[in-house]
Amino acid sequence: VTVGQVLAAPAVQAGHPELLCAPDRLDRSVRWVHVFEGADPANLLSGGELLLTTLIALPDDPGEQRAYVRALADAGAVALVVELGRRFAKVPDVMVAEAATAELPVIALHKVVKFVRITEAVHAQIVDEQHDLLTFSRRVHEAFTEFGVEGANAQEIVDRTAAMAGTAVVLEDLGHEVVAHALAGASASEVLHDWSARSRLVPEGAGTRADTEQGWLLADVGPRQGVWGRLVLAGSAAVPEPAARMLLERAAQALAVARLLERDVASVRARAHARLLGELLHARGADEEDLRAAAGALGLAPASRYLAVCVAPVQPAVAPDRATATSTGFLAGPHPDQDLAETVAAAAATAKLSALVAPVEDGVVGAVLALTGKLTEATALDRLARALDGSPLRHVRAAVRERDGLVLAGSDLAEATYVARAAALMPGGRRPAYYRITDIGIRGLLMLLGDDARVTAFAERELQPLLVHDAKHGTGLVEVLRQYLEAGGNIAALARTSHLSRQALYARLRSIERVLGAHLSDAETRTGLHVALLAKDVGAG
Repeated sequence: VTVGQVLAAPAVQAGHPELLCAPDRLDRSVRWVHVFEGADPANLLSGGELLLTTLIALPDDPGEQRAYVRALADAGAVALVVELGRRFAKVPDVMVAEAATAELPVIALHKVVKFVRITEAVHAQIVDEQHDLLTFSRRVHEAFTEFGVEGANAQEIVDRTAAMAGTAVVLEDLGHEVVAHALAGASASEVLHDWSARSRLVPEGAGTRADTEQGWLLADVGPRQGVWGRLVLAGSAAVPEPAARMLLERAAQALAVARLLERDVASVRARAHARLLGELLHARGADEEDLRAAAGALGLAPASRYLAVCVAPVQPAVAPDRATATSTGFLAGPHPDQDLAETVAAAAATAKLSALVAPVEDGVVGAVLALTGKLTEATALDRLARALDGSPLRHVRAAVRERDGLVLAGSDLAEATYVARAAALMPGGRRPAYYRITDIGIRGLLMLLGDDARVTAFAERELQPLLVHDAKHGTGLVEVLRQYLEAGGNIAALARTSHLSRQALYARLRSIERVLGAHLSDAETRTGLHVALLAKDVGAG
């Protein structure tokens, strides 16, 4: 209960109250209400009290009147309510002046009221709030205990904190970059716009604290000697301030534990990048200003043009497991391609490129580059390629084209992902610096068709006799067929690469024709078989 709430209470309004000073301190919390008519109440106070009095015992001496007010302020009183008429027609000017200096609100009641009605009303409200705080505290305890058992990540903790606080919550690192956020119904442009600059204006401090300039409530995250971030309630909470403080402190503790489980703050930041890239993948129709604000809060430089790029290892270490993917295409847990993502992020930093980087699909890392100033698409791609060429990991790169907005660049990530996956499955040899959709031909078409059951059925139907024959006899005819088709039917070239004699090759090709019941001299047959083999490759990758 605040002084302002007491002032607005019907029991107080019945006395026609007038606020005489310290209007900026009406937000002070009232712990209890005392009725006192002595000349020295300070010894009875322990802080947080609102005093009700008629000043009947107050001396006439102005010095003693000033001392009375100073003693109240020094004892921690939060307000003085004076009923006029019994001792004074108005509160003495020296008392009002002293109270203004001490920032102690003084309220004059111009009509007689029963103090007991005020104390009953305020104390009932205090008890109700304490009960509500206890209930809320139990909910918070249950929620964060559950998080501790289940090993929740930073984003899940921030999401729950925002839901319970009823306002936006932002987790930032020591560089004032956002690593997780939940908007609680607000817009990203409202909450995250120019976040780093605004956050730097908030002075450092200890413990949970409020910043009146921004209207934020903040708590440090991490141990006293190892603070690594700040958790911010970036708006007016839907719960009283004591509850909001308690929630924020408990959330900060949970985040500190979550960081230990996630190893370091870099993994928390990686999740934030992954979340935003997931939103960008499905961003058609989204608000450009909101996305730019969110990206800027994560450290992406402001730009008028953006470019989508994807990188894929030539031989992915982990096979795709679509059952583990979320609805946005991102894995819920630590991503197996995070090492590749860190390599790409480091390369972007080396190339002095501002980028959002994260795994976007199994075996593929996506990046959105900000083309700042006069930086051209060609220059940005060349700098990134040269930085990545120093990586020991064999990989392919795919790019789309520069775009005038994040929404368009984000939608290009889907195309770049398909291109990168298809390129990673292509035969080795000299590869371009970046693959484009035009470079991957029929393989790209099959990639775009994805898991279409008709493609799978076609490939099985075309190749099943050979697959069954190889399984029974260990003949390896499918691989011979693949090499034959890739050589364009050139037996001489195939003999050189396979280290088999022409006679042996002709014998195996006749076996293939016999098993399939088809002639390899027929162009349509060769095309169908080649498409089936490519479809098998794409499905396996």
